Amino acid sequence: MVKLSKSMFQVIILVLIINVTKNTVNGGPAPQYFISSPQNTTVTAGHHARLSCTVGNIVGTCQWARDGFALGTDRNLAGYSRYLMPSHQDDICDLTIDPVLPIDEGVYQCQVSGGHGVAPISSAPVSLSVNSEPGQPYIVQAMEDGVMEVKEGEEVELQCESQGGRPPAEIQWWDGEGRRIVSDVTEHVRRMEDGKKFKTVSILKFKPSEGKQIKCSAHTDAFPNGKSSLPLLIEVIGHPKLEVKKLEDGDSVKILCDTKEDSNIKWSFNDIEITDETASILEIENFSKSYDKSKVKCLVKDENSEHYEVVKIVQLIHKPKSDTNPKTKLKIIKDNKKTSLSSRASKEITETNMNKKKTMFTCIVEEEVSAEPKYVWIDGKLRNITSGENVDATNQKKKYKCKVIPKGTKKISRMSKNMKKISKTMRKFSKTLSGMTSPIDDT
Repeated sequence: MVKLSKSMFQVIILVLIINVTKNTVNGGPAPQYFISSPQNTTVTAGHHARLSCTVGNIVGTCQWARDGFALGTDRNLAGYSRYLMPSHQDDICDLTIDPVLPIDEGVYQCQVSGGHGVAPISSAPVSLSVNSEPGQPYIVQAMEDGVMEVKEGEEVELQCESQGGRPPAEIQWWDGEGRRIVSDVTEHVRRMEDGKKFKTVSILKFKPSEGKQIKCSAHTDAFPNGKSSLPLLIEVIGHPKLEVKKLEDGDSVKILCDTKEDSNIKWSFNDIEITDETASILEIENFSKSYDKSKVKCLVKDENSEHYEVVKIVQLIHKPKSDTNPKTKLKIIKDNKKTSLSSRASKEITETNMNKKKTMFTCIVEEEVSAEPKYVWIDGKLRNITSGENVDATNQKKKYKCKVIPKGTKKISRMSKNMKKISKTMRKFSKTLSGMTSPIDDT
């Protein structure tokens, strides 16, 4: 009887072992696993980030850890107002951050607790990197009044800084006409105190020969548009200051050149002398975008000087507006003397006697357009014309006629070349004819 009971007890234990093994392999509590797990992610500050985490055979509860610190199992993540596990399904544990800030950068891990004989699981750690826009760049030397005075030939050293960028900002230098300055520039980058963002410092060295404006800009590949600093005006002692006038289409402006009464004056436009203009005031009428960033200079020579000296420089800057006038051009007027400065296709007709009152008019055409011109300047007035129309202008007893011809400059240039060829041919012909008709010496 004792032997029988012992045998039955052994059978019962063996059955229990078999049942437990069978229950674990076939339909028992299977291990938890990740259907999707988070990946390394880079996002721009101010945007939205989502780290994926979906669990199969979930038994436990999800939570996230940042830099090894658990954020909690509450799906609203109390205490982290921008963090959320938005799904209401237990097996979907995605983490969203909105908006992302630089302080959110770190190492993240999705963790799932165990239970009922099932082990907990954790995803592989992943990094969240945050790109930050570079801070507003500024020129250190421009912080006080935006003007720096230097002596002629003196080397200038300027420093531009931009901080808070990730990746580090690239700093570029520009002059007042929008041209990039690349010579003698050095750049240094260092991490800021938070260890995540960077500070970029750029140093420019140069010797200005005349007054000019300088500014710097900062950008990264993630923020290609970048930002620009306020300009710094460099003034060379003994040289005229650069004045800037912002004009809209159709605006007029008077430029005064202060000189002595016995001084000789001449004006230049983009370093091209304006012929026969010797008055002390230039009036620019009907300014247009084609003259953006142009420079007007006043040059003076007194009776004791041998050379003209630049005493005033004015830069004309185009300021766009929504309602634009017809495409008119620049015209300069002083007293009863009028000079017209037109586009590349302008054709000037003028009287050369400077002692007489004179009137000038300009036919205006845009070379780059296929349409025929519609406007012409006569005595400072804009007049609408039709194709092929002749336009008359009078000057006392003399009368001039101007016909607007599309692409006239090219046609006149071709005519000039053809005339030179004809003239050369005629000279050869004349020489041959002279040889044929010259007397023959019979001796």
